[in-house]
Parts: sequence; structure tokens; C-alpha cells
Amino acid sequence: MLVLKCAKAMGLHVCAVDIDDKKLEHATQLGADAVVNAKHEGAIEAVIKATNGGGHGVLITAPSLIAFNQGVAMTRKRGICVLVGLPPGEFPVPLFDVVANCVTIRGSFVGTRQDMAEALAFAAEGKVKADIELQPLSAINDVFKRLENGDVPSRVVINFASS
Repeated sequence: MLVLKCAKAMGLHVCAVDIDDKKLEHATQLGADAVVNAKHEGAIEAVIKATNGGGHGVLITAPSLIAFNQGVAMTRKRGICVLVGLPPGEFPVPLFDVVANCVTIRGSFVGTRQDMAEALAFAAEGKVKADIELQPLSAINDVFKRLENGDVPSRVVINFASS
């Protein structure tokens, strides 16, 4: 969700896409201009409508081939689709759509040094702040259960001093 905050700090319009309604609700609270549940039928069309033609930039962090296919389809003509998640297997690219729409597909594990400098500058200027939940060490088992169930909206930090 820090990516969403950075995008908003840069003045971008954000359409958040996920399969978890709780995460989409959290994205709305953080300032997403539109949210779409990718599990719902017509998700691609919903993004294209919400963005008036598809995303100029689409960032796919989910390690899912379904997400990769949806992300490419959600990218507007001359847009850029960045693949960050790394699902197993091969990713068949819809060549005709990519070529006909002049879509650029890029892969990235991490950003550049300039990206890091810009992100740190946003934090130093107070434009973005990491969402953290502070929990005592005694709650570690509960934290792990919540992580397994996807019930952690951002980050949990374990406070070893308050156990």
C-alpha cells in the first residue's frame, strides 16, 4: 500500500485492483480513486471504464499468471505494464494486443537508486508514511495466524521491549 501512497504523492490517479475486499477498502481509505475486485466478472472492463481507457501504468505485484494477463489487458494503448510478482511457469504474452496497442511490458525485482532516493525524499517531506501496527512479542502467534489468513492490511512490527 506504500506504492499507492507514493503514487498519490506524485499526483497520480490510482485504481487499486485486488481479490480481497478488505484490502480494497484499505486502498480506498488510503486515497485510491477507484477500486476493482479482480475476481469479479468484468474486472478488466471495470478498470478500463474507471481509468477512461485503461491504465497509463500498470504495476502487477501478485505472483499470479491470472493477474499478469489481467494487468496487460488493463493497460491502455501506449501504456506500460510492469511485472514485479514472479509466478511459476511461463507467461504467454498476447502478442497481437501488445503490438497493436503499443504496450510496453517490463519486469523488475527492485527499483533503481533514483527510485529509492525519491521514495526517501517523500518520507522525509512527510508526503508518505508507512502504515504499521505495533504488537508485543507475546502476540506473535496471533500475528502469524492473521498473516496466514490475510488479515494484516499493511505491516506488523513486533515490539520486543513490551513483552
